Amino acid sequence: MSESPQLITQLLKSVVAYTWFFETRDESVVDDDTALKQQEYAGYLLNRLSETDKQRLIEELATMAANETDAPYREFVEMFAFAMGLVESEND
Repeated sequence: MSESPQLITQLLKSVVAYTWFFETRDESVVDDDTALKQQEYAGYLLNRLSETDKQRLIEELATMAANETDAPYREFVEMFAFAMGLVESEND
């Protein structure tokens, strides 16, 4: 299968959006333990990628954050790579 930049972008946006949901949901919708397990699983799956693919995601996240107009969501996207363990510090 040949690489489709739009496919990669849309899949990453989906992962970030679902992770945002688990981060910001009301406990009456999804309990804390379930939300945390889902976020940890997303991080686990992303960390199975090659270093090259991780770098591609980090670059795509930077673009997403730069284009985001909602300040809280932009901050979430900016911190996503660190929160998911793709980088070792918030400033990478």
